[in-house]
Amino acid sequence: MTPVFEHLTVPVDGSTTSERGVAFALELARDGGRVSFCSVVDPMLACAPAAYGVAVDPGPMIEVLDDDADAFCHRARDEAAKRAVAADTTVLHGLCAEEIESFAEQNASDAIVIGTHGRSGIVRAMLGSVAEGLLRNMQIPVVAVHENDVMRTGPIAVALDSSPAAQAALELATRIAVDRNMSLLLVHVSSHVKDPADVKALLDRAVGHARSLNITASVAVHDGAPAEELLREADAHDCCMIVMGTHGRALPARFVLGSVAAAVVERAQVPVVTVRRAG
Repeated sequence: MTPVFEHLTVPVDGSTTSERGVAFALELARDGGRVSFCSVVDPMLACAPAAYGVAVDPGPMIEVLDDDADAFCHRARDEAAKRAVAADTTVLHGLCAEEIESFAEQNASDAIVIGTHGRSGIVRAMLGSVAEGLLRNMQIPVVAVHENDVMRTGPIAVALDSSPAAQAALELATRIAVDRNMSLLLVHVSSHVKDPADVKALLDRAVGHARSLNITASVAVHDGAPAEELLREADAHDCCMIVMGTHGRALPARFVLGSVAAAVVERAQVPVVTVRRAG
């Protein structure tokens, strides 16, 4: 067997959600993969009291944050050592999403694995989400792992349409299925009328390719809200993960049009792998 991803970037912050992300990343990296753990210290946190008129030397606070970040990284590296996965650690400074993005680009990672609380609605709009920021911007796959993800043994659910991003997601899901001897569930959801012949041809090609690689593939076709139907099918078939393309909408279009990928990441109970293809 080979690793699903040869090199992963995995942010850690000491939370239970982060620990779930570490565990899933080590599973993906088994059989020869490498993991780069990072923890981000935002210096603005140490300067926050000054905004309220409190005179505080930020130096000692930054030292404490640095020590914590270093401890988070080393704890993750110890877990990697237990599973015989090669790993390195780095403490970063700056804005969380931006630093993680830059770090993954510099070390030429194949994907990012990050724990997410799946914030939704006004909370996400106010506080933001590091996972969602990476989902919008990264050109490499982003794997979102939730604190309460359910361990399932069913197929990999793949959101499939004719877009380049969806085709890239199918390629990745197929590779995972081959590496891990798993099956695929190809889900096509349309919110408006499409030519049934085109949809059938799309699905037939995908099923034929999977079978040529000795992968079992089934299909589900629905009309309706894409995120809701995809999640419903993933639950109904006990899918172990969801793989889907994302177009990475930027603000403010995301709030006007919504994002299927973001909605799935927020509400899924299994890891979600998002794949973005430029253009």
